[in-house]
Amino acid sequence: MSGQNFEGDFELRTLKLYPVVQNSYGNSIDIKDIVGEITLKESVLSASLYCSIVVKDIEENLISKLPMMGQERIEMVVRAGSKQIKQDFYVYNIDGRVMKEKNQGYVLHCCSLEALKNESQRIVKRLDGVKAHEFVEENLRTITNKKINVDESLHKFDMYIPNWRLFDTCAWFRTRTVATAHKDSVGYLFWESFDGFNFKSVDTLFDQDPYPNKSTRYGFAQGNTDLSESKFRIINYASPKVFNVFDDARSGSFAHDAIYIDPNHRTARIFRTTADDFWSKSKHLGGLKPYRSGGNSEDLVDFSRGSGRVVYRPSTINTFGKWNKDQPIGDRDMVDESNKIFEKSIYRFYFMQYNTLDIAVPGDLDVRAGNLIDVDIPEPRVNKDAVKKDKRISGKYLVNSVTHVLNRDKLSTRITLTRDSFGGTNIADDKRTEKQVTIGS
Repeated sequence: MSGQNFEGDFELRTLKLYPVVQNSYGNSIDIKDIVGEITLKESVLSASLYCSIVVKDIEENLISKLPMMGQERIEMVVRAGSKQIKQDFYVYNIDGRVMKEKNQGYVLHCCSLEALKNESQRIVKRLDGVKAHEFVEENLRTITNKKINVDESLHKFDMYIPNWRLFDTCAWFRTRTVATAHKDSVGYLFWESFDGFNFKSVDTLFDQDPYPNKSTRYGFAQGNTDLSESKFRIINYASPKVFNVFDDARSGSFAHDAIYIDPNHRTARIFRTTADDFWSKSKHLGGLKPYRSGGNSEDLVDFSRGSGRVVYRPSTINTFGKWNKDQPIGDRDMVDESNKIFEKSIYRFYFMQYNTLDIAVPGDLDVRAGNLIDVDIPEPRVNKDAVKKDKRISGKYLVNSVTHVLNRDKLSTRITLTRDSFGGTNIADDKRTEKQVTIGS
């Protein structure tokens, strides 16, 4: 695989600004020589690409001269190795303006054109038997000609969309959508990358081969390792969060109660679920789950026995079935499939970003948000000249976000990696809960 190994091996080929003149775009202005730094970002949690440009405006005063009032088009072409990115961005904000005599500096904040179109449209309509991936693909096509990548979804939706923006509606589907290929799990991600728009199952993303291939692992040079010539070397890294049991418990990620309210019948049911109810039915990137199940010691708290959070959910039980009048409360299973899916997603999305690793690598325009990458992080000690791998934080991760920073002499890439588990071997549990139970009505 060809590509640059060093941060300076890149070229900013084009950077032009097209002002808005009488409601159309005028002649281009080459701003490459007055730019100090450019930051490009894509994330699996963002429906738009974003760009910020630090401008050193010397005697030009473009803000007032053009004038700049938003929606100016930025044409950008960047090359690194064999990879070239050509992208149009649109100015939506200018801030950080500092002026001194004839000189000034400011930051242009830019987004994709579709992000601006999203702000000008609202959806008010009823969906009758429409699957989530069908909705996303059909409605995105009304505002973009970019490639749209979707995974087929399982369930059909019957609902009213109450004056939502398109991107908000697509994001709403993330926690309520089940993939046809992974019927027992839940969860999608909706985002824009430099390759187009994506509505992809979390389980499908976890199943893909690592970037750039199965045999390549990102490594951090330490001790007797030599990765100085590798494009896939980790320059530095940080693990900003290890765990916080208070946050976990209070968010309901160990266990939570859900009160399902049926306004049609003026009834309610209370269900308790635990993370173990759904853990084995979803794909995971590591072998060690990030919580303890059960416990047989008075010194250890069993968080699955209590609820750190209560979730209120509207429910129409008669849509999915109903309980028999003589059925004991303890034996009543949850029959509201729509809310059951949402229950799963609380655990799915909380743990998906539980284990976070930030790495800096040589500039790489090939890596994408939504990729998997495999990393080797050494233990923070050297044992007889041998560098051992830190099993807890090494292994496969989902690329949550990619940030490219370009200035006059280098291109660097920062990657935020996340996964729902740790590396290593799973700890044997004394007991597990595998059934959702009704605890009241």
